[in-house]
Amino acid sequence: MKMKTFKKLMAITLSLTMIFGLAACGSKETPAEAPAEAPAEAPAETPEEPAETPAAEPAASDFDPNKFSVAICMDSMNHPVHRIVQLGFLQAAQELGYSNAKVIGTEGGDTSEAFAAAEAFAAEGGKGLLLWAGDSSCYNTVASVASQDVIVGIPHFRHTQEDGSYPEGLAFNMACDPVLYGKQVAELMAKSLDGKEGSIALTQNTKNVTENSATESFTETFKSLDGTYDLSKIKILDVQLEGGVVDQATAINLAIIQANPDLIGAFGTTGNSPVTWADAASKAGKADGEIFIVGMDATEGNLDYLEQGKVQAIVAQPLYDEAYKTMEYLDKIFRGETVPEWTDLEAPVVTVDGEGKNGLQFHRDIAAQVEEFFK
Repeated sequence: MKMKTFKKLMAITLSLTMIFGLAACGSKETPAEAPAEAPAEAPAETPEEPAETPAAEPAASDFDPNKFSVAICMDSMNHPVHRIVQLGFLQAAQELGYSNAKVIGTEGGDTSEAFAAAEAFAAEGGKGLLLWAGDSSCYNTVASVASQDVIVGIPHFRHTQEDGSYPEGLAFNMACDPVLYGKQVAELMAKSLDGKEGSIALTQNTKNVTENSATESFTETFKSLDGTYDLSKIKILDVQLEGGVVDQATAINLAIIQANPDLIGAFGTTGNSPVTWADAASKAGKADGEIFIVGMDATEGNLDYLEQGKVQAIVAQPLYDEAYKTMEYLDKIFRGETVPEWTDLEAPVVTVDGEGKNGLQFHRDIAAQVEEFFK
């Protein structure tokens, strides 16, 4: 009996030992799994973040500007003002590596021919276009070429529609504010003509959003300054169109002087207006400065007249800057970046005693580059 009891006790002890042994082995598996999960997650997260940054670098370095045909499209391609615009665009393209940039459009002033050139550029596989267009007549062309995957930017002319939207297909728009420089010219002329008697003429190239805004702003501001200055005996004449041809514009401005012999001021919003108004005044027998003349654009001839005292001020629309920046924006879009839909630019009023962008030398330098580039 004692031997059987002993054997039973040994069997029970052995069974308990095996049970506890298995339990102990099971308890070691849980901690072993927990650490195994933590390291598995940490390495997966750490390399993912830096892995995306190096991946973007080869994409940027592989970008080839020469796969993107770009052009500046405008009428009156040889106009001195338009040459400044072309210089800005072409120099930016050159510096950014676009060796195939070109000027398209027409020699004359027919915008429909320029729009046809834009359509042809799109049909040939063009990718980026600076379109020089001042009114809504361009909207069908903008929509058409954009539908063919051409990125279209318009500088110089503001194209915000009545509901605040942009025309279909227009990627971006930039310009100086004609309301602001119209105001600045009015302030300058009001100060100079304080206490005088006579009339002021306003001339435009065509009726377009930019020139309309400039002359309207001038008129409103000048009238508002009566009280700050004595302008009670000065009359502002209705706007006349002088056009873009120098000889014809000079003849039109001479006729305005002859019809208004009391003329003491003239503000022309065309690129030739400093020359056309100064020459008209000379032909009418007026001494330099007898008519306070302000015109547009810092071309070589206009700057000469300013320096000689035939013209009292020039509004230097940022022709070079806006075209250069347009090409920069096209480049950014090609590279997958975003650009603002609207960009404000500065249009300094240049006088003989001005400094920096308000002075002669700054604009002389740009004019010299135009002459050298297109010779």
